[in-house]
Amino acid sequence: MKLPINVRHMLRDSIRIYFAPLTGAIKGIRSELHRVDREAARRRQVEPKKINDR
Repeated sequence: MKLPINVRHMLRDSIRIYFAPLTGAIKGIRSELHRVDREAARRRQVEPKKINDR
């Protein structure tokens, strides 16, 4: 069964809209994890300097 182009576009767009919040949440989680990793790396660089200063 072949669907008309308009129906296919409508289905594709509705699926995108349905999953958009989930996609956004995943992207947000990834960016937050990257931010935390960068912050942890900065802390690791600073800690040895503090220990050596004692």
